[in-house]
Order: sequence, then C-alpha cells, then structure tokens
Amino acid sequence: MFSLLDDPWIQIVDSDDELKLVGIRDIFTGEVKAVRLQGESPAQDYAVMRLLLAIFWRSHSDEARVMPGKTFNFADWFARTRKRLLSKGADKAVLEYLDKYSDRFELFDSTAPFMQVAGLHVKSGEAKHITTIVPESQSDYFSMRAGRARDTLTFAEAARWLVYVQAYDYSGIKSGAVGDTRVKGGRGYPIGTGWTGMTGGTLVMGGNLLDTLILNTVQESLTNPDDRPVWERVADGPDVRSSKGEKNEPQGPADLATWQSRRVLLHNDGDKVVGVVVCNGDKIPDAGANVLADPMTPYRYSSNKSKKNLDVYYPRPYDVERTMWRSLDSLVVAETDGGFSGKEKAPKRPGILSNLAQLSQQIEGLPSVLNVELFSVEYGPQSSSVATTYAARMSLPVVILMENSAYLRTEIRAMASATTNAAVALGRFAGNLLVAAGGDYEFKTAVTDRVLAELEPRFNDWLGSIADLPDDAAQAESEAAQAAVKQWQQTVRAVVDEHARTLLRGAGPKAFSGRVIVSGPDDTRGRFVSAATFYQLLHRSLNEALPATAAEKATQKQESQKEATE
Repeated sequence: MFSLLDDPWIQIVDSDDELKLVGIRDIFTGEVKAVRLQGESPAQDYAVMRLLLAIFWRSHSDEARVMPGKTFNFADWFARTRKRLLSKGADKAVLEYLDKYSDRFELFDSTAPFMQVAGLHVKSGEAKHITTIVPESQSDYFSMRAGRARDTLTFAEAARWLVYVQAYDYSGIKSGAVGDTRVKGGRGYPIGTGWTGMTGGTLVMGGNLLDTLILNTVQESLTNPDDRPVWERVADGPDVRSSKGEKNEPQGPADLATWQSRRVLLHNDGDKVVGVVVCNGDKIPDAGANVLADPMTPYRYSSNKSKKNLDVYYPRPYDVERTMWRSLDSLVVAETDGGFSGKEKAPKRPGILSNLAQLSQQIEGLPSVLNVELFSVEYGPQSSSVATTYAARMSLPVVILMENSAYLRTEIRAMASATTNAAVALGRFAGNLLVAAGGDYEFKTAVTDRVLAELEPRFNDWLGSIADLPDDAAQAESEAAQAAVKQWQQTVRAVVDEHARTLLRGAGPKAFSGRVIVSGPDDTRGRFVSAATFYQLLHRSLNEALPATAAEKATQKQESQKEATE
C-alpha cells in the first residue's frame, strides 16, 4: 500500500537546489542527486538521516568481514568506498540490501508495519488525533497546520513523523497497550524520551547525501554482528522487545539509530492517516548511563554516578542557548587533554569527529574543515513536552581534533570562554548604567545574548581559518597561532565596545551626571558612580578577559598622552 523504499516520502534538496520528494531507493540509485534533507524540522531531518545511516552501515557490514587471521583495514575501505560513491553517485550494496528486507519497509503491512506494531490497540479501542506525533501542531495556536490539515496526514508526512517520534518522543503517561505487561490501570507510565532526544545530535555534512553518509561512518558501525536495526529484528509486539527474544539493551549504532522508544500504529482511511495509537516502547537502561555506542553524540562524565572502579558517562545534549560557546568543549576536547581532574574527567567527543581526524592522517581527499550540524531538543518539566528544537552549524578544522593539537585546542577553548566573559561584562555594564541613572542593578541577559549571537558567525569563520595556519600552529610557541588568537580578541573587543557605546548613547543625562551610592549603614561617605565610571570598569574587565588587547590599549593611551604634551 505504501513502501518507504519505492514511494516518495523523504524531502530532499537536489543538486539543482530544487525540493523533491523521493523514496529510499531513489537516494541510492543515482537517479536523484540528493544534496541534503529538508523536511518539516531540523530534528525530523536528523532522525531520517540516522535511519538512512543505519541502512548504509548495515548494507556495508559484510565488507568488514575478513578471513581468520586477517584484519579489516577500515581506512582503505573508507577511501575506496567514498571514491566509488562520489564517482558513480549510486550504491549497489545498499540496493541489494534493501531488496533483502523490502517487506519490512511497508508502512501499512498487516504483520510487520514499518516501525509499528500490527494490531496495536488500547482497551477502549480509541486512536489519538494525528497531532500526537506532530509536535508543531499540538497547540491550536501558532501552528503551521490549521483546519482540515490538522486532522489528517498524507502517508509521506506520516512516515516522516513516525521516524521522528521513535527518535524524539517526549516522556509522560502514554496509552496503555493491550498486551503490555507494564500497563497499570490502563496507563503506560513514563519510561523517558526517545534515545535521540537524550543526545547531542552531530552530523558532518558532505558535498551530497551519499558523501554525508560515508563521512558519518565509523568502524564500529560496520563490525558488530549483533548490531541490528529494527527491520532486521523480529517484529515488535506491544510488550518490551525481550518478549520477542531480543535483548533489552542497545546493541550498537544501528540499533540506537532506530531505537523503538514507542509502540505505534497509524490508522488510515485508504488515502490519509487519520489517527494514531502511541504507547510505551523500549526504555533506554539507566537513563543512558554508559550507553556509549552512538558515534554521533558527545558524552559527559558523571562524578555523582561514577564509582572507584567504574566511570559513568551520559549522552550530552547541546545547549539550546549559546550553543557554540557552551558546547565547544564537547566537540573538540580529547580525553588526554589537560585541565581535567579525577573528579571531573574530560567529556567524550562524538566518535565521528575523532574518526575523521584519524582518517585524515591516513588517507587523502578529506575536507580540512568539517561542516558540522548540531541538533538538540529541549524538553519541558519531567520531559513531558517538547519545549524547543534547536539546530546550529559549525566550521570545525580537522587539525584541532588531532591528538598532537592539545595546545591549539586549549587556545580555541580559551577564546570561546573569553568571548563569553566579555559578553557577560557587557551585560553587567548595561545593568550598572541603571544604577548610574538612579535605579537598581539588574544584569541584562538580553544584552549578553545579543552580542554573543552577533559574534557567533564571526567566531565560526575564525575557527574555520585555523585550518589555513602553518603546520607548526599546534605547537605552543607558534607565532601564527598567537597572532590568530590576538586577531580574535581584537574582534571581540571591537564588537563589545561598539555595543557599549550604543548603550551609553541611550543611557540618558542622569547616568552621565552620576550619583553617590552607599554600600550599607556604616558607609558614611558613599561612592560616586556615573556612566563613565562603569565604562572604565567595563574596559578593565575586557583587559582581563582579552589580555592580548590590553597591551594594545595601553600603548594607544600612551601615544595619545605623548601627542597631547608635544
């Protein structure tokens, strides 16, 4: 009735920059020159991309098998496969694999519908409204879907949102499926969000979709025989997967990329999807503790959960606010870098990034700057709703990911921290202007966020330029690296000062006249403050945050004083 292999349902942008709807096979035959996905939301695109990656990984897993006594040469396989994909624009291995499992990609199959459970029902027999799986439409207001469009989904739309729900569905009480031994009083009690929603989604973008697939492939995604996506496993029933003889723990990257966090059944009227049943599926054990097989997320160390002989890590979502500044460590830090103690160990960067850093020293033709896309979903209280979906892009030079680039990483991390400190100083300055004008102090978060947002694309460009530095830039005495650091600090100072002057112009005459403030009942003299006082204080803070510019400012001041006396 609707095959995800042959019927169009994935929204892509092709090489002519046109939006098209394609089936899975179309992407791998070479007939469609797919460049990237562009569905209803970035999170949905990431979920669908992980589905395609699971197909790609499993299609090529046989190529990782070698004769006894032999070793699989991943770098050689990677170079040969990427060259073939880029030259032919098609993938025969995937097409043969899809033929093998074609019956498992039917959206409305009577026994094993794709990512669903045949016959799934609740005691009352009711199905929920289709907005249950479309987060953007769950409110009657501020929705892109209205009227009849809110009441039905095309089969293509339903397929995309089905993949999204399995990846990202929020926690909370679900309908209690008949046959689920966990149901109490007709309810399925919370088991957590979908696996992908727990992670910081990381994707390295290639020149086209096939290139993106190979760039996000690590050796471990090919070599684990127990790692099977949902369509290779026994079809799920309403209960946990162990009831069908499957292990309840994730078995590898492909298993996690298609993790069935929910039991779902789409109801259709022959032309459109008109309702849906969504129940609890498979729970991620221990809230994701040491589920380390996903190569597309960073992991954070948990000092609270770790024990003497057991280090515990959790997947780390990216911060939806100030993403670049707060998430940089998770992307670039190597576990051997200094600055971390036994109580607070270094995070684990996404495996796909470490993989490309290693491959770049073994094979030719890899990009020197990685175009990285980041995805995160922020949930509401008790993770019972989707609050914010966030996506960002970064230019990440491969050189800073290499093992011998610890100095360069330290400097780049320091620049991100210094930028944040400078922006925070500007937020304090804005609050201090209120004091100078006779009001009460209030830190101006919006001012800090505004300047960080302005600096983010500039930092991204500066970060990308690191790839052009000489080979010795990774060494501590590198003049080129130090010059790059100074250049960035100058950029930050100029932007912050420009914002500060704008704030001064709007501060009003009272702020310039100033006032005397007292710190307490014992303060008999008080302290005189004005806009000028706080502007000087801001620049002292900038001197501390951006030391490479402090000496420059001092020199300029001396030259000005010398000119004035001549």
